[in-house]
Amino acid sequence: MADYLSKFWHTVPWASLGPFIGAIATVIAATLGALVVIWQNAKQARRATAQLRQTEAIKLKMRVYEEIVGLCRGAGDAEVDYSSYVSAFTTDLKLYRDMTGVGLNWNPPKGRLRTLQEKQEQFSSAVIAMIMLTERWGVLHPGLAMFRCAFNVAHHDALSAFGPYRDLAMRNMPLENPSIPQQPVLFPWALPNDETIQRIEVAANALTKAIGSFGGFIYDFQIDMQNLLLGELFEHQIAGREPLDPGVVVARLDDWAKLKDHFETNTPWGREKIEIEERVRKSYAPAK
Repeated sequence: MADYLSKFWHTVPWASLGPFIGAIATVIAATLGALVVIWQNAKQARRATAQLRQTEAIKLKMRVYEEIVGLCRGAGDAEVDYSSYVSAFTTDLKLYRDMTGVGLNWNPPKGRLRTLQEKQEQFSSAVIAMIMLTERWGVLHPGLAMFRCAFNVAHHDALSAFGPYRDLAMRNMPLENPSIPQQPVLFPWALPNDETIQRIEVAANALTKAIGSFGGFIYDFQIDMQNLLLGELFEHQIAGREPLDPGVVVARLDDWAKLKDHFETNTPWGREKIEIEERVRKSYAPAK
């Protein structure tokens, strides 16, 4: 075999095959060069596609964050307006009592039942808007379901506290004569006694506490949304709030599953939700 290959090698006219071999080498080199160019172009295309996807993702995150900031700002304003109006009535009552007690002529409290109800409705609308936001952008993080529960809990507590406060405010807030809208005139009004003022203050404190819990959850939500949507872009994370009162619940994405379970099982809203679901489930059960 070795002799055969040796004879074959010496009998091949290599000189005459030189141009042919050169052409083949040229074709091979050109093919390899083309393949390298195609590979580089494909790599650049993949890199450009990834860069475009990342750019579009950043734009989307910014649009979502702008929407979140706008709704949080509106919800925060509604929360502060509502809470301030409730607190102001108690302050005005005490101030009227003290000033008239020393013989000074003092204006009655500025609180009005109709305005109170408007503040309450605006607050409820803001809470509902935040709940709908967590539903609309739930794809961002599974923990948004926890924030939805938190907002529902705060709304439930605020509605529960509003009833007793409204009943007291209805009987003790000055009432304007609706027949004279151009120049409001009050119906005869008398300052409630100290015991009633104390009851109003207790009810107001309970209501403002419930309203304030919603404000705390809004703050928690904004912190987590900054970290979730902007943290990678700015390479920075913001720490959540740490209330001095250990009994205050802080909503956090890093512990969302445990908090969601807490809201759904250990709060009046959660227990009421369980009861309603159980009644509905029984209503659909087949009759025995």
